Amino acid sequence: MKAVTVIPGIPESLRLMDVPKPNPSKGGQVLLKPIRVGVCGTDKEIIEGRYGKAPEGSQYLILGHEAVAEVVELGDGVDNVGVGDVVVPTVRRPLNCDLPVDFCPVGHYLEHGIWGGLHGHAAEYSVTDAKYLVKVPKEIVDIAVLTEPLSVVEKGIDMAIRIGQARFDWKPRTALVLGAGPWVYWPRWSLD
Repeated sequence: MKAVTVIPGIPESLRLMDVPKPNPSKGGQVLLKPIRVGVCGTDKEIIEGRYGKAPEGSQYLILGHEAVAEVVELGDGVDNVGVGDVVVPTVRRPLNCDLPVDFCPVGHYLEHGIWGGLHGHAAEYSVTDAKYLVKVPKEIVDIAVLTEPLSVVEKGIDMAIRIGQARFDWKPRTALVLGAGPWVYWPRWSLD
């Protein structure tokens, strides 16, 4: 099958490669057929050789941590999704960490298509653990690939509110969200 790959740490090693088709061989896994894959600043840094890590035993990394996909095959024990479901796979998987996965220290989680052990979804097929899938209605398949970047914004807002409320009675009425990528401004956004 075809996959978009890089050799982590090697600038401009981006290639369309023929790689083995994965299968959901471990219990609880599913085979996905990606519909849309997002590209962001993280992918740019990986392509530039500044970031990224291939899974154990692989010399390359399949890119694609932002995706929306169709479930095409179920592994043993999968009962939370079915063949034909449209899903968004979450990026991280906790390892030896009791914190919410996005707050676990490096080395205590796996990531799809970035760092820490899992290929991404920029391929004809990908495999992931079913328990880390978010079902989405087929009507929003064209925008569901934005679920992961939207979750980053939501977590940032949640963290800011928690910090603000811990220090004083804080009820923001306007938000400006900035990041390494695009920015969004909501002039009359309310958290009430």
